[in-house]
Amino acid sequence: MKTLFIVNYVAGRGRAQKLWPGVWQRIQPRYPGVEMAVTAAPRDGTRIARDAVAAGYERVVAVGGDGTLVEVADGLLHAGGRTSLAFVPAGAACDFRRTSGVPADLDAAAVLAMEGEAAPADLGIVNGEAFLNVAGVGFDAEVAAEDTRLRYQYHSTGTTPYLRAIFRILWSYRPREMEIELDGEKLTGRYLMVAVGNAQYYGGGMRITPAASLNDGELDVLLAGDVTIPQTLALLPRLYSGGHLSHPKVSLYRCRELSIRAAEGSIAVHRDGESLGGTPVTFGVARHALQLVYGPERPKPMNFTPKRAHAAEGTAAE
Repeated sequence: MKTLFIVNYVAGRGRAQKLWPGVWQRIQPRYPGVEMAVTAAPRDGTRIARDAVAAGYERVVAVGGDGTLVEVADGLLHAGGRTSLAFVPAGAACDFRRTSGVPADLDAAAVLAMEGEAAPADLGIVNGEAFLNVAGVGFDAEVAAEDTRLRYQYHSTGTTPYLRAIFRILWSYRPREMEIELDGEKLTGRYLMVAVGNAQYYGGGMRITPAASLNDGELDVLLAGDVTIPQTLALLPRLYSGGHLSHPKVSLYRCRELSIRAAEGSIAVHRDGESLGGTPVTFGVARHALQLVYGPERPKPMNFTPKRAHAAEGTAAE
């Protein structure tokens, strides 16, 4: 199989640069003919993946974090063809690894990338941009922006910057009035945040949309209503297990199309932790847009049935 590894050495604040060369030295002799390209700038992964499809590569492997992976996936989406995608998690959080079941060990992930069978996977779309994990509006988008700032400021990785960002934003952010439309049904109300999940995890292991499936052709939409600061603090530990779904001000819906507008002004938007400006925003799903190499540790979606939108226009979804 003609395979290209697309490597982001900047991923994980140098983690990829430290660990990947040794893995490559072990992989290359085992699989003669395998090739490697290195990204040099933001969005380079998209360009390299698109060129790889045109050059006839049958598989591309993203080596880095979730940001690298979504860039490569975006390139495959817009290039067409049937080039399959695999992932070696050499970044900081690598939340997509958790949902897809890819091993955390880089050598094991690289072998899986070369030998694993590919199967269909969906890709989320937000304002024309692809996402693999979770996109969102409101509190978590503000947290994502602060998390990025803190990582650059302190040159840190892992979940610590994200948790620090949560506590910084928590004291100043308040739920906003939103107009939400899910598959044609309209909801209005005050919401702390809306998380739109193609996969289950974000923020370094928070299982925010735990019932999401990567190949069901739909998005899981978590609505956190007019939650107070104490209630938010109480919810945080439950985000890692999916226990937050039992909270009376948290609702989980499932849809194919979603749009969100702010009643006043604009509200921050993110995709996989990357800021995308503000509302209005539209979401969709590209069903089976990817051929993905899944891993053996793939978790089953939580046994929880999301709602279908049913509230009449002008009512709150609480």
